[in-house]
Formats: sequence, structure tokens, C-alpha cells
Amino acid sequence: MKANPPFIRRVLLNRVTASISLALAVLFVTGCVSINRLREAQDSFNQAAAAENAARVDADPANTVASLASVPAGYASALLSLGKLESKDQQSLQQDGLWGTTLTLKALCQWRLGQYAEALASSADAQKNFTKQLYPRDQALLTALPGLIKTDQAYAKTYSYSPSLDPALDKAHLEEIISLLTGPNGAVVDLKNARAAVDTNHPVQGYLIQAQLAAYRNYTVANDRLNHHAPAPNDLSRSNAVTQLSDLNNLLKTEKPGPSGRQLVVYWAEVCGNLSPPPP
Repeated sequence: MKANPPFIRRVLLNRVTASISLALAVLFVTGCVSINRLREAQDSFNQAAAAENAARVDADPANTVASLASVPAGYASALLSLGKLESKDQQSLQQDGLWGTTLTLKALCQWRLGQYAEALASSADAQKNFTKQLYPRDQALLTALPGLIKTDQAYAKTYSYSPSLDPALDKAHLEEIISLLTGPNGAVVDLKNARAAVDTNHPVQGYLIQAQLAAYRNYTVANDRLNHHAPAPNDLSRSNAVTQLSDLNNLLKTEKPGPSGRQLVVYWAEVCGNLSPPPP
């Protein structure tokens, strides 16, 4: 049997982080080539994100592989559309106040394709030179980007490493992973800073909270593989995840009242090591 491509294999193993996607909502006017290209890029990005989200809830592995087959091409297509923008297009988008959004979309596409250095460079460009063109959502996503990348890197380190016969080596490797995820400069802290960059009721909060829970999920997986036990009940990272789950529950009571919101909370409670879901 032919092995799954690396991207698909990563998502199959880790639907939690790979399937968290965000559809960028931008209002466009028609008749402008530069804006049409940006819209094409957004459409490609959203289609790829939708395929990842569909894979997360599909219990059939065959359907998952099929739906994910086009995902990298979708992000690459979005990046290609953005690459066609010329200097005159940049000027036009700047005049329309959309260049910050353009760079945000570019950085997200690069992140999803594993182009981490390029994604951070695009983010730095946006935050340094086009701060006034960044909507609160864009600023939050760019602030979160280092944490999203660290979550991916930690996951890769977890599954690219084979536990050895030397407990000291396993412990050292686990400490590297924990530093990326829940350390003082880890993913959870980066995402906490991103959440602080927007109002508590901003729609992007739900995405950022789930990204924090995804980082904790990777923390539990790494502990299981390399330390052979789940985090203790008094583990600080676990306590923080319980708080984040409660935050998500409270947010969804307003955003998605009813079964759909509750199902999402229960889902995260289960994949994060059977945390007790908050009361409805």
C-alpha cells in the first residue's frame, strides 16, 4: 500500500492542530484586478480550510484522505495568486486599506504549507510597516502565528523521535517539546498574547482558544509517548487547559447556543485527555 503524503499523514495523526482553520472575511468591491486576485487567494484559502475542517469531523479515514488530497494545492494556489500582485497592485490595495489583510493571508498560507521562516517574515513586514492597515482580527492572527508554528514544530518533534532505551535522552527531548508548547515563551503564551490583542467577545477568540487547546493536546501526546503517563491533575498546563475550555464554553453559549456549540466543547474535553467539560 502506498504511504500517504506527509501533509495528509500529519493531519491524519493530528487532526486537532491541522484542522483549526479560519475563513478570512473581507468585503470586496468589483472591477479591480488587484482586489480580484486577493479575492481569488481568499477563496482558495477558504476552500482548503474547509477541507481540513471536514476531515476533522469525518470518521471515515478513506474520506479523510480524499478530502485532504487537495488541501496543500489550495494553500499553494492562494499563495500563487498573491505572488502575481505587482507593485501597482500593492499601491492599489494600500489605498483601499487591504494590504495588511493581504500580508496576513500570505503569512497564513505560508504557515499552512510549512514555510515557517517565510510566514514569520511576512508577519513581521505587516506588523512593522503596515500596522495601520491591520484589522483587530489580522493583528491577533499575526500575534498568534509564532505559537501556531511552535505547535506544529512540537508535533513534528514528537513523532519524528523514536523513544530510546536511555531515559535521559527521552527526558531531554520531551523538555524541548514542552518548552515549545507550554514553556514561558511557548505556543500557549503566544496565543494568550493574541487573545489579549482583541476584545473578549471578538469572533477570533474562539479560534485562538481552540489553538491553545490544540497546543495542550500536543503536550498530552508528547507526555504519553515519551513519559508514558498523562499530565497529573495538578499539572499547571492541565489547569490552564481547563480554564481555556471554560472560556470556550462561555464564548460558544453566545456564539453557538445549542447542540453544535456544546458538541465542540465536549470534543475538546475528550481529545485533551478527558477533561471534565464545563456544565452546559
